[in-house]
Amino acid sequence: MKKLACVILALCLIACSKSSDVKTASSDVIEAPTKIVSITKEVEFTFNTEQFVDAFNAAAKSSGQSFRIGKFDVKHGAVHDYFKQAFTNQTSLTVSVSKETGRIISVTAVVAGNPDVIDRGAVLAISEVIAEATSPNLNQQKASALAYDMMQESSANNDGGKFPQRFVNNVRYVLRNDSGIGYWWIANPA
Repeated sequence: MKKLACVILALCLIACSKSSDVKTASSDVIEAPTKIVSITKEVEFTFNTEQFVDAFNAAAKSSGQSFRIGKFDVKHGAVHDYFKQAFTNQTSLTVSVSKETGRIISVTAVVAGNPDVIDRGAVLAISEVIAEATSPNLNQQKASALAYDMMQESSANNDGGKFPQRFVNNVRYVLRNDSGIGYWWIANPA
C-alpha cells in the first residue's frame, strides 16, 4: 500500500513539476508523461547478507581486529529487513537488507558514548573494517587512511551541522557524531 501511494505521489509530482512538458489537447485533457521513473527502487550493494558477513570477517581478520559476525538472524522490519551484531557494550553494527532482493542497503556501526571521551581507536577500527568489507577494491591501508582522515575532519569540525563524507568506489561513507549517542560510521551504495 505504501509503495502504491509513493508511486501515485511521484506521478503527481512529476506532472506538476514539469508543466512545460505537459501538453493540453483541445479538450483540456492532460497527457501523462511518457517516461516514468520509479522512486521506490533503492540503491543496493552487489552482495547479499552472507557475502557481506564473509567480507566483514575477512577484513577484520586481515587487519587484526577482534570484530567477528558469527550467527546472525535477519529480522523483518516494516521498511527493510535487518540484522544487528553487538561486539562490545559500546560497539555495534546494524545492516539493512532489501526485502525484495536480499542485498545489503546500508551498514551502520555505532560506537556509543560521549564523543569527547570515547575510544577513538574503536571508532577507527570498526570504520576501517566496514570500509574494506563494503568496497572490495579498497585495501586495508586505504581503508585506514580514509577512516583516519574522516575522524580528523570530524574532530576539527565543531559545527554540528557538517559531517565528513567521502565517495569511494561507488560507496558513500559518512562519519557522524552526537554528544548523546557517540559516533556512527555509515556505508551505503552511491
